[in-house]
Amino acid sequence: MEFFSIDNIAFTLFGYASKLSELFGLITGTIAVILSAYANLWSWPIGIVNVVLSFFLFYQVQLYPDMFLQVFFFVTNILGWWRWANPKEGEAICIKNSR
Repeated sequence: MEFFSIDNIAFTLFGYASKLSELFGLITGTIAVILSAYANLWSWPIGIVNVVLSFFLFYQVQLYPDMFLQVFFFVTNILGWWRWANPKEGEAICIKNSR
């Protein structure tokens, strides 16, 4: 759990010390959005990694409402990933046309 420690500073910019987990959360979130724009299935698992990193970060800085919101995002990412990988008959055409 050393990675999730709030004491691991990635860099300091304008007096703000960015945590290592915060930096990786930003990177995974950005990658997930880019992959979503390209309708790539990998946006879902990378989004789940982003949610987990955000959950631990919010826990450590005691932002408990935001932490519990990540639980909702985790569930919706799992459902979205499953629905994208297993579309219903009418939905498969929309996914193929969006690429």
